[in-house]
Amino acid sequence: MSDPAGSARRDVAIVGGGPGGSTAANFLAAAGRDVVVYERETFPRFHIGESLLPHNMRIFERLGVVEAMRARFMEKWGVEFLSSGGDLNRMFHFEEALEPRYPMCFQTPRAELDALLLEEAKSRGATVRLGATVRAADPEPGGGWSLTVEENGAARVERARILIDASGRDGLLARRNGLRRMDPKARRAAVFAHFTGVPRRAGRDAGNIVIILLSNGWFWVIPFADGRTSVGVVVDGRALGEQRATPEQALERAIERCPAARRLLGGATRVSPVYTTSDWSYGARDIAGADFMMVGDATAFVDPVFSTGVLLAMSSAEVAATIVNDALDSGSIPPARRRAYEREVTRHVAGYHRLVSTFYSTAFPRLCFFPESRLRIPEAVLNLLAGDMDPSWRVRWRLALFYGLGALYHRFDLGPRVPLLGVFEAADARATTGIA
Repeated sequence: MSDPAGSARRDVAIVGGGPGGSTAANFLAAAGRDVVVYERETFPRFHIGESLLPHNMRIFERLGVVEAMRARFMEKWGVEFLSSGGDLNRMFHFEEALEPRYPMCFQTPRAELDALLLEEAKSRGATVRLGATVRAADPEPGGGWSLTVEENGAARVERARILIDASGRDGLLARRNGLRRMDPKARRAAVFAHFTGVPRRAGRDAGNIVIILLSNGWFWVIPFADGRTSVGVVVDGRALGEQRATPEQALERAIERCPAARRLLGGATRVSPVYTTSDWSYGARDIAGADFMMVGDATAFVDPVFSTGVLLAMSSAEVAATIVNDALDSGSIPPARRRAYEREVTRHVAGYHRLVSTFYSTAFPRLCFFPESRLRIPEAVLNLLAGDMDPSWRVRWRLALFYGLGALYHRFDLGPRVPLLGVFEAADARATTGIA
């Protein structure tokens, strides 16, 4: 391992080249800072988190990439929910939100989106190192960081004044320092792949995400502009493990046992390997210090049913870049700004955690397919589904009423019956009344 004597310190080292890392690099490089991004993989690479939320458009506009995205990605104007039997469906369009500031976003193969954002960071002056793995990050006496970076089979120590941890679920700092807390109630797993030949709706609704509700989970169906469709099923991790099946067998079994999925995918052809992932929901504490900040999945991960991952990553990176840029002039990140950042990130994550908890209750199918339309409650929920993480008071009180109704429906078994099937039960399993 080499450690050049007196090696110069970068202004900022960013670990991870996903949407969070590339967003921070874009804004800091544009401000004239000396920024390096270490990404252990070589782009393009496969990744989930392919469906974006409309409020992400504000950040894409700041980055100047909207036209490039429009030229290659499918427009997404809404979300369609289907019951597992296919007999119930409900379409929601983002423009129907109570405060519809951003009515549309995109469906994006992440290999293409992440490469686009990272190339934009390079064009603004950031140094991007693909295939560079940060094995260790050690604080230096008096501030700053020494990073052990492995690249092309060799390791060396490099230095930076401030570290941004955008390492995603790897959680460079959180795992090393024991800061991560797993959610024991959310040990879910997904099996997913890309297909061709999946039918779509006509017109602009062709780009809508489809979510199929099961008694024990859900399917996603995400269309892309090139004709491919991302399909995945999310269930309790233990239920998936008990199948004792290969990923390919598990996905095929889930599709076969869900009538709505079987109808959509009966003539489809799988064109990618089948992937799996698990143990999603967690949070970290102490996500900012005098010379470091965590962004995106390094801070927390929320179940992806409402497609929040990219927005949470890019919005936290946007705020972190502003704070870091100021800290490079003042010498360190003030405690007040660290606390404000932690409060903001925690608030945004908590808002979606609450919505996800309602989704996994027996109330959600009833509220979804038979919405309480008085007082414009569905329109308020659409604000949150569109990515409005800091809603106005006129949205917030309606959301509070929505959650109150959900709690009553769940506790007292109220509302219309919504039969749903499970995919990893016996083939003749009885329908149940909601998501368990």
